[in-house]
Amino acid sequence: MVPLRLAWLFTKPYWRHYAVGFLAILGASFLVMFPPLILGRAIDELRDGASGGEGPSTGRLLSFGAVILVLAAFEGFLRFGSRLLVSGTSRRVEYDIRLALAAHLMKLDQAFFLRSQTGDLMARCTNDLQMVRDVVGPTLIDLLRTTLMLIFGFIFLLTINVRLALFAYAYFPIVAVAIAACSTVVEARYRAVQDQFGVLATHVQENVSGVRTVKAYAQEDTEVGTFERANGEMLRRSMAWTYWTSALWPLMIVGTGASSLLVLWFGGHDVAAGRMTLGEFVQFNAYLVLLANPLTSLGWTATALQAGVASLRRIVEVLGTTPTIEGGVTPIEAVRGDLSFRDVSFSYGGKPVLDHFSLDVPAGSVVALVGVTGSGKSTVVNLLGRLWDPEAGSIHLDGHDLRELPLDLVRASVGVVPQETFLFSDSLRENIAYGRAAPSVAEMQFAVETSQLSNDFPQLTFGLETIIGERGVTLSGGQKQRTAIARAIIKAPPILVLDDALSHVDTRTEEEILRRLRGFMAGRTTLLIAHRTSTVAAADRIVVLERGRIVESGSHDELLSLGEVYARFYRRQLLVEQLGVDVEDEEVTP
Repeated sequence: MVPLRLAWLFTKPYWRHYAVGFLAILGASFLVMFPPLILGRAIDELRDGASGGEGPSTGRLLSFGAVILVLAAFEGFLRFGSRLLVSGTSRRVEYDIRLALAAHLMKLDQAFFLRSQTGDLMARCTNDLQMVRDVVGPTLIDLLRTTLMLIFGFIFLLTINVRLALFAYAYFPIVAVAIAACSTVVEARYRAVQDQFGVLATHVQENVSGVRTVKAYAQEDTEVGTFERANGEMLRRSMAWTYWTSALWPLMIVGTGASSLLVLWFGGHDVAAGRMTLGEFVQFNAYLVLLANPLTSLGWTATALQAGVASLRRIVEVLGTTPTIEGGVTPIEAVRGDLSFRDVSFSYGGKPVLDHFSLDVPAGSVVALVGVTGSGKSTVVNLLGRLWDPEAGSIHLDGHDLRELPLDLVRASVGVVPQETFLFSDSLRENIAYGRAAPSVAEMQFAVETSQLSNDFPQLTFGLETIIGERGVTLSGGQKQRTAIARAIIKAPPILVLDDALSHVDTRTEEEILRRLRGFMAGRTTLLIAHRTSTVAAADRIVVLERGRIVESGSHDELLSLGEVYARFYRRQLLVEQLGVDVEDEEVTP
């Protein structure tokens, strides 16, 4: 998608607004040419009167002034209407593009966000979008107004004196060449500025979000130094852009001054020789004064246009990104929750994570996945929710390949409670009800009691109405996890995934939550991922993963009797509990 095509795509629905606005600009640009004509005639009549002829009467002078006043009023009305229509419509276009950007970002897959910086995406949705709005609004008005006034001005100048008109416009070819030569450089320089602005925004966003870590490690000065270097690069790029954008301004001033000098010299001689009246000379110079502002601003308009094109290209890069994960069209009336992983392989950055992984999970059963960090447990969850697609093999839900099912159906059928929960800067109630609109009071009560979140209400000032801050900053790790559990309960999906969802909860609270969850899990397909054997012991089946492969499978008692990987994992957990310390997850070798 090229930038101009994007601009046309979003401005096309408002073509009537633009058409009327352009007609208003056309009318205003034409009417503004008449006051100098009237002024010239008035001066010639005054000169005739001063030379002994019959000068203009007071009434005639008043009529000249009245006509100029009426023309100014009509011109002002048309200019107001043009700006109201075109600039106002540009706000609507900005709204449409921003909405399209937000909707498209929600469709893009995980890989896109992994290779993108948050600050850069924010810059594209804010600064770049504002520049695009200027291009389809004020900049477009200025460009059309300048073009029309230069055309009309040249025509009116030709009616007065052809030679002087050519002198007045003699520097235009030079200006056109200069603008064309600078356009590519200006666009590239502005693109560099916006790219660096994205880097700065990302740095600020990371520092604000990670302020606890920065302060905990006393890295304030280091982060300020990093920001200073990034800010210095921003200054360097901005100055480079300013250098090129400022170069056109003096060129226009010099060109305008040189043409005025030629007009004064040759025009003065024509007036002295009688080839041109004084009124015509004043009229000619009045046109030059009238055109001075559009001429000198032409350089700024051209640079603003190039900056807008650069911003358009950055937005096109996002809107032109095709989601690699798209849903199918095969419907399922009622999801039972029967899962089947068939010879699934997947890798991150070329490193295999799942290697010919096959697993059947009957509907309504509870299956636990156990393994060391990096064994592929969370990857199974990500593939199930189609954050990624398998590189080989397939995943089936109720006998249907996930890629054949609508994407919203797949994700609505799976409720995931991750280890690290993302919460929004909203009330606790809204965060719990995020996956379902308007849950009943009884459902909300059941969710907070089952997750044991209700035990924390005395610590929360307004209970469920407490605003928990950005990313849930006012909550502890355990409270965040229990909020995520309550959110999954409210969603009530046919498939429940607990991805180490109780890692920040103490053992006693964990036991109570699991006891209360059993009733909710009944009849739902459940995947448990945990490092504590107490969490997975009651599962119908425990699957042990190593390097993306299943090495053991069975019930808790069956795996203990084998005395292999799971048994060693279990003994290690007992030792940790006896010592009362937390040990990093280490790889258990046979």
